[in-house]
Amino acid sequence: MITQNQRRLLAAMLAAAGIAGGLWLAGCYRKANTPAISTDFIMDTIIEQKLYGQQAETAVQEISAELRDFEALFSMYVEGSAISSLNQAAGEEPVKLSDQVYQLLKRSKGLSQQSGGAFDITIAPLTKAWGITSNNPSVPTEAELAAAKSLVDVDKLVLDDEAQSAQLLEKGQAVDLGGIAKGAACDIVRQVAEQYDITCGYVSIGGNMVVLENKPLGRDFYFGVRDPEGDASQSICAVTLYGKTMATTGGYERFFEENGVVYHHVLDPETGWPADSDLLSVSVISEDGLLADFLSTTLFVLGKDAVLSCLERSDFQIIAVGEDHTVYCSSSLEGKLLPSGGDTAYRFVYGERQ
Repeated sequence: MITQNQRRLLAAMLAAAGIAGGLWLAGCYRKANTPAISTDFIMDTIIEQKLYGQQAETAVQEISAELRDFEALFSMYVEGSAISSLNQAAGEEPVKLSDQVYQLLKRSKGLSQQSGGAFDITIAPLTKAWGITSNNPSVPTEAELAAAKSLVDVDKLVLDDEAQSAQLLEKGQAVDLGGIAKGAACDIVRQVAEQYDITCGYVSIGGNMVVLENKPLGRDFYFGVRDPEGDASQSICAVTLYGKTMATTGGYERFFEENGVVYHHVLDPETGWPADSDLLSVSVISEDGLLADFLSTTLFVLGKDAVLSCLERSDFQIIAVGEDHTVYCSSSLEGKLLPSGGDTAYRFVYGERQ
């Protein structure tokens, strides 16, 4: 049965698909007569595909199958998954892992340690305390929050390269890859598309959009960046994404209200509470889907100052919406964004200029 949150996600993804799909159809028509289109619910989100090419139908089916296999390996909510097994063995013994799982876990731990505490894959006790992905989220008591927060410590996830095993040192600890898995899944999409010689199209995985590298008919086509204060059909600007993944994190994605207060789903590992960010959303564009996903969450938690310090980076680009409706963009995006206008005025600044 589809929950209310899932219905909202479906509506959002279909709305986004309507915008993006219309843009792509004219440009990619000569690659194949008709696109292969698919909409699934995998990894607790809507997966929307539109691919062009002689083997597009097969590629779409293979991508769906690969994403289901990915979820079966990495979701902490799937009984028998590698991550579920690791969590169940917390405080007891190491768990032998496949190379795919071990390498993703190793990279995720490294990124967590580099984030300065803003991102931590051992955040699962806090996720569960808030009931973020459940049908009945609620504010935990101070005691529940303190107990959950004490278990969040990525340094207590011990990895053994030789044995290719992992162990959580304290009972009750648990890994949640929800903040990074969809980005990794985008990289899988790109690999499958390459296998079937698909160079034109896109796949949307929740807040992540992976776009293949072909620039159809030599023309630029654009994908919308959602207005964090609007509905799913509204955007603040549009951007080209050839050969890139765009991951977006915002408080509007999942939230609940209790006693008149709205709580969003992006938790700050250091406080245990939803991140008190001065940003409404952060979109990160990169060829590396996993990096884009990690950075969108981390920068949202860290806030505007962290975004400003990264705007000149060459390995990724940023579009971050501040509470004051200023949109902070990487310098390399200047002249490449198309502001949408509309009822709410956003001011776009590029690089470190204010």
